[in-house]
Amino acid sequence: MALEEYEDGGVAKTFLGPPPPSWFTWLTRACEFTTFILVAVWVLKDLGGLAFRAVSTETGSTTSGIFNWHPLLMSLAFPVLMAEAVLAYRAPLGPALGRPQRKQLHAALHSLALVCIIGAIAAAISSHNLAVPVIPNFYSPHSWLGISTLTVIVAQYLVGLYAYLFPKLAIRNRRALGPLHQFAGRAAFTAGLATMAVGVQEKTTFVQNGMQLKGFQAAPQRLQRFQTTYQASFRCCMLGQIHSQSMVYKLL
Repeated sequence: MALEEYEDGGVAKTFLGPPPPSWFTWLTRACEFTTFILVAVWVLKDLGGLAFRAVSTETGSTTSGIFNWHPLLMSLAFPVLMAEAVLAYRAPLGPALGRPQRKQLHAALHSLALVCIIGAIAAAISSHNLAVPVIPNFYSPHSWLGISTLTVIVAQYLVGLYAYLFPKLAIRNRRALGPLHQFAGRAAFTAGLATMAVGVQEKTTFVQNGMQLKGFQAAPQRLQRFQTTYQASFRCCMLGQIHSQSMVYKLL
């Protein structure tokens, strides 16, 4: 339990559920970093690596190296940065941090995640527009799931800045907004992980259709299965962490 004083003279008592065991927190972190590493290996080894410009081919140009920034940055944004932002209040890497510092860390990690998300979307759009022939944008369910998730994330980010990091609302209003802010944040985070899983499957299908199926059955497909397994494990761990972070505010 913690007491917080606000500039308008209000005082709030904050109750947090019991923290998860430390081993569970480190298991969550192991899953998040393993997910990122698996995606990085998939991108750098099996999908041809990264590039900043199109590469000419006999039939036009390929921009797969530009596009590959998309899964890499998204896997950094959601499983790593946003996950650490969720953990920042209850189990930060610096356990000696006070609540104001944890709030700043929460905001900073979300800011970095948002930069990665915007960069990932810019990479996907650029790779489509620079390809010869041009590839349409926003043509798949994955695309529209991503746009919907991004809309909620941006709204959450702006609300967080306005209401909590640089508070312009009275304590009663912040207290009333808290449950909605938490719910929307958890929903956006979960939707982002689900969109990632859909994107990995979509990309795998594209690669399968563009290669001889016989030569694709070995390492790349096994790696994709490992990614799916670790992402599922990571989601279970994060849901457990989130469940333990329910807050109830009582105005004194």
